[in-house]
Amino acid sequence: MPHLKDHMRNRLLPTLASLIFTVGIYAADPTPHWLWSGANGGTDETVTFRKSFTVEGKVTNAKLSVSGDNHVIVWVNGQQVGKSDEWNEPATIDITKHVIAGSNVIAIQGKNDEAGPAGVVARLKFKDATGKDILVVSDTSWKQGAVVNGWEKSAFDDSAWKAPHDLGALGTEPWGNIFSGGKGGSGSGVLAADALVMQPGFSAELIYTVPKGEQGSWVSLAVDHKGRLITSDQSGAGLYRITPPPAGGTAENTIVEKIDIPITGAHGLLYAFDSLYVCVNGGNKEYGSGLYRLQDTNGDDKFDKVTVMNKFKGGGEHGPHSVIVAPDGKSLYVNAGNHTAPLDKFDTYLAPKIWAEDIFLPRHWDPNGHAKGVIAPGGWIARTDPEGKSWDLVSISYRNQVDMAKDGNGEVFTWDSDMEWDFGTPWYRPTRVCHVTSGSDFGWRSGSGNPLPYVAETLPPVIDIGPGSPVGTSFGTGAKFPAKYQQALFILDWTYGTMYAIHLEPQGASFKATKEDFVSGKPLPFTDMVIGHDGAMYFAIGGRGTQSALYRVTYTGKESTAAVKAVAPTELAGLRHKLETFHGRQNPAAVAAAWPELGNADRFIRFAARTAIEHQPVATWQDKVFGEAKPQARITALIALARCGDKALQAKALTSALELDIAQMNVDLQLEALRAIQLLVTRMGMPDATMAKRITDKLDPLFPSSDWRLNRELSAVLCVLGSPTAVAKSLFQMASNETSTISFDLGALIARNPGYGKDVANTLASKPQQQQLAYALALSTTKVGWTANFRQQYFAFFQEAETTGKGGNSYKGFIRVIRKDAWDNVPEGERQAVTDSLAKITPAKEAPVVQAKGPGRNWTMAEAAAMAQAPGALSKRDFTNGKNLFAASQCTACHRFATEGGAAGPDLSSVGTKFSARDLLESIIEPSKVISDQYQSTMIVTKDGGVFMGRVITEDGKNLTIATNPIDASLITTVAIANIASKSVLKSSIMPAGLIDRLNQDEMLDLLAYLISGGNDKDKMFQH
Repeated sequence: MPHLKDHMRNRLLPTLASLIFTVGIYAADPTPHWLWSGANGGTDETVTFRKSFTVEGKVTNAKLSVSGDNHVIVWVNGQQVGKSDEWNEPATIDITKHVIAGSNVIAIQGKNDEAGPAGVVARLKFKDATGKDILVVSDTSWKQGAVVNGWEKSAFDDSAWKAPHDLGALGTEPWGNIFSGGKGGSGSGVLAADALVMQPGFSAELIYTVPKGEQGSWVSLAVDHKGRLITSDQSGAGLYRITPPPAGGTAENTIVEKIDIPITGAHGLLYAFDSLYVCVNGGNKEYGSGLYRLQDTNGDDKFDKVTVMNKFKGGGEHGPHSVIVAPDGKSLYVNAGNHTAPLDKFDTYLAPKIWAEDIFLPRHWDPNGHAKGVIAPGGWIARTDPEGKSWDLVSISYRNQVDMAKDGNGEVFTWDSDMEWDFGTPWYRPTRVCHVTSGSDFGWRSGSGNPLPYVAETLPPVIDIGPGSPVGTSFGTGAKFPAKYQQALFILDWTYGTMYAIHLEPQGASFKATKEDFVSGKPLPFTDMVIGHDGAMYFAIGGRGTQSALYRVTYTGKESTAAVKAVAPTELAGLRHKLETFHGRQNPAAVAAAWPELGNADRFIRFAARTAIEHQPVATWQDKVFGEAKPQARITALIALARCGDKALQAKALTSALELDIAQMNVDLQLEALRAIQLLVTRMGMPDATMAKRITDKLDPLFPSSDWRLNRELSAVLCVLGSPTAVAKSLFQMASNETSTISFDLGALIARNPGYGKDVANTLASKPQQQQLAYALALSTTKVGWTANFRQQYFAFFQEAETTGKGGNSYKGFIRVIRKDAWDNVPEGERQAVTDSLAKITPAKEAPVVQAKGPGRNWTMAEAAAMAQAPGALSKRDFTNGKNLFAASQCTACHRFATEGGAAGPDLSSVGTKFSARDLLESIIEPSKVISDQYQSTMIVTKDGGVFMGRVITEDGKNLTIATNPIDASLITTVAIANIASKSVLKSSIMPAGLIDRLNQDEMLDLLAYLISGGNDKDKMFQH
């Protein structure tokens, strides 16, 4: 569109075009210039360039960086070496093998789409045979001419070609310094280093902007034996080795080399035992999900041997993740998320193989189908030797713990993800840092079965962090940082663009922790970090196809950076380690050693002791349970018996629990006693009526209590076991505005994303809806104690909760399925009265949607990116208009934003912290370019001719279930796997293109600003 090109000279259109070179010594540092055939380009104009240069001897590390507006194809000595259509993502091409001793020719074909600014720029760096750095840049010594037969080949005579038109040095607008990715330049949307928010005394450098079209989006980092970094693209670009610039160097000094091994999708990398260990997630046909060992067997600094250590069943964002050196320094820890099945058989089970769902109330699968059918043990961590010969199961029951790290004493920690769709429900658990001890179980269960940290057979987190997307994790060991940061655990949040420093302090057999924001930015989608051999911190951003970059963080303050020793472990930590030696094996001494610690005041000691006992034959210790006099020890032993014992022991075990004076216990012990009773029921079956009445008679006087946790569990037990008072008491609590507490820092969340944080605060803290829903779930199980008024009060709650309640993507779906269960328990004769009473309630009216004014256009990425990235384009925007347009563009039908909207697509509440404006526009205008595996559609063709398309929800070995309607996940189809003729993942997104084509320029920018702000009307974009 000519008028757009003339008006927006500083647009950021996706392109790559041509180059022109001059040979020079690196120290002279000549600057590349933008070139074209004239001052402006014509519509669909094609321009060609050639440059001859001479090289003496063999070259090394020949890296060609090239960009152009709009398209470019590059040849070296007649061979095509690269092309691109994204000018603001420069191509960096390793052309070492193409450069020969003697005469060389680089040929470039550039093409411009529309009349207006057009140009190409290039830079070649290499070392000559003497090791001298040579820099070749684009300038007017190049030749420019027409496309004729053979023009790109070495033998072509270009003597009649003319000099190109010089548009200005690198940094010239409208393109900026696209090779540096720094401030004032990169159209890639990478945040400049000086825009990062950091702790005092620290500074950052942007040392590499990744050419996305060639090298992908980086998600993992490791440090090799020579101090170089190794990284991997999330999908198909492969592995790369990075030599960072020396201190005082620039991004131009960063060397990136492709590793010539066809491994892709490495979520985890580790250099140890003279090997590179690669944990592949998805991968390719040759190297699918699994753990691989790469070795250099001939000492030429190239990996030439690949060993398959184990293959894993699973992939995607909850697939196999990371690998670290284990606490013993002689083996490895490997972890995988909850969509990765554990190995069919482990050599040793430190976490005893007795896990079960153990969900006392009815479990409702996620209404949107996420993790439906995924059962215990969920995410897991295993140990293996450097050759992968033996495998031990170390820790279980995570949702999606992406990375692990160990401190100076060998204690391992991980950061587990939350299920953000569960906001507003009583089973929502925030992201949490967990201390990975031997045999540990952190309790994750799918859907409404997720337990809270007080559940006795699990371990609690060290600290709750809050909403987010956990990615890389590393200790500061080896960093030239002040002492507290050398000992800190650094955890990276992809969603909110924040790196936290977790400061751990020994407490009993485990730790307590505090957190602080260490590095943050917007957008800054962290993926991984490492401490380099130089004592600096390196971190990458990217993931899900977003623009990647590599940063370096150093300390420049005045505090000492001398290396410090790890804090000495406590005596209780030593006791825990002794108890852990009994894990995974039978030992006649185990029961005698562990039994006295079942009553220990430290929860981690009790857990280690119980786990040691659970590994021993039940017959050797079951009688000791009934003779145990100490309440804490008896309760812990009853939990072990429920998990391991015969069902015939149920009555005796329940009687043993009821003999305890539960009323006189503290709340924590009361919760454990209730959990023991629940486990004896879930594991051994419903007790008979007599025993059920004994239990309810014992517990009825305790409900209600002053503790919300105890009230939840008492209501559950009393409802399930048929207490006649449970309905009245639970409904009274629902009406009493009782609230549950939260343990993470909402203030920090609100500070980063005020619009979203405000709603989250209301949802999680000031409203009682989680506690009300907990009671509602318990009440859905019981048929006794109801009156007509109670029924009407109860079902009115569901109506109000669905229309006015706030929560995540699945909140309203859970309301509906719980209500259905409850309705099924209502006798036919009472249903009409309930229906009539609900009809009298006036539903809340929704505000009308203000439609777009237009006139619209068929938006292209080129046009939209040009407008959005123009200076001042996203300032003085209209918040109200952006909010209205979010609904008018049908975004709310599929996407949640600030706790409102649908669930067919990703939650957009935090897109501004992880996506640049350009990335966000790309996901809107070209929705099929990058599709998260959580939202991929699959086409199933059956042997009898049926065709089904939708999102795969479960695959249990016999049947495959798919949600066939992207808006309503309750519409599902089940297909027998034996009847499937073919199954293929569709490359098109369920999100249609063109949803913003009704918007004019201002409307498009208002909508974009609204999304980036996270719904915060105080954002600087809306200041006038």
